[in-house]
Amino acid sequence: MAHINTLFSQVLQFIPRHEFQKAVDRYFGDKGVRSLTCWGQFSTLLFGQITGHSSIRSMTTAINTQDRFLYHLGMRPVKRSTLSDANENRDPRILEGVFYNLLSRTQAYAPGHHFRFKGKILAMDSSTINLCLNPCPWAQFHHGKGAFKLHTAIDLAGDLPTFMVMSAGKVHDIIVARRRTFQHGTTLLMDRGYIDFEWLYQLTEKGAYFVTRMKDNCQFKVRQSFEKNRKKGICADQEVRLTGVAGKKYSVRLRRISYCDPETGKRYVFITNRFDLSAKTICDLYKARWKVELFFKTLKGQLQINKFVGTSENAVMWQVWTAMIAYLLICLIRFINKLSWSVPCTMAALAVALFQKIDFKRLFGLLPRERCINVGLQRQLLLPF
Repeated sequence: MAHINTLFSQVLQFIPRHEFQKAVDRYFGDKGVRSLTCWGQFSTLLFGQITGHSSIRSMTTAINTQDRFLYHLGMRPVKRSTLSDANENRDPRILEGVFYNLLSRTQAYAPGHHFRFKGKILAMDSSTINLCLNPCPWAQFHHGKGAFKLHTAIDLAGDLPTFMVMSAGKVHDIIVARRRTFQHGTTLLMDRGYIDFEWLYQLTEKGAYFVTRMKDNCQFKVRQSFEKNRKKGICADQEVRLTGVAGKKYSVRLRRISYCDPETGKRYVFITNRFDLSAKTICDLYKARWKVELFFKTLKGQLQINKFVGTSENAVMWQVWTAMIAYLLICLIRFINKLSWSVPCTMAALAVALFQKIDFKRLFGLLPRERCINVGLQRQLLLPF
């Protein structure tokens, strides 16, 4: 009979130890370590993310009950104070490198997006994570509150985060967006918080596309009107040029589409630099921007992001990067096993069987089942005559 490792061991095998150790050595993570290595620290935090433990005490207590499996995971029993000190003092950039290595591996298994044109489609947004200001004075926000921001862009091919930037809560979204570079042919889906016509013009010059909503006070002049289809909710499809101050920053043509949702009756006005797609496809693209909102909902609802096990910036960053890696691991398991399950459902199944010696196919019920007719036939053949 073939030997089967625990599910937790199978999950950790998606992260090559030599790659992890390279990141540890780069930032001297294991320097002077006696018991808890960076691998043990990360494995414990990952266990807490998957199983939903939101405190160091519950996390260490739960994982130490499985001490007979820890040696084979490259771990030892974990003390609460030792884990807390490690989160406070070790460089979280260790996990940042692990995240991007795992991201490239996960993207290789990701399915394509459902739109009928080539090129990446990224839904970009940010989310504010609230913190208590008294124990976290580094997270100064406003009105005596503490918070920091997570900035990301979700690739619609697999709903994977292409990058993750953590900033102070006061940092505007467009400041982070200006620092990013995007491939030629990429389509960015954004809300009105990213409207900066100077930056949008730079995107156009570099061959990138964007779809966003138009601000109410935006001044423009219609140059040409295209055919509209009111049955599909398209009220206007126009080529426009910006006037006033905005026109000096974005001097080339834009496409303006007015859309009325047949179900709610709400009207939306979109602007884009894509003229090669139908107006309905542009509206569907902006609707797909909701994927990034669902990502943040999963991150806050299923993974341990809202409640932190440490108060220092280092400890918070360790927990956030571990949550991001956990999300990628869940997605990778779904892609490899071709699961139709959502991320929360996959996590729920893993959480209850993490230390069982069972493979993924048996856990998710993917093994071929023996047909009842064959079983009945075999039983009949075994009857004595």
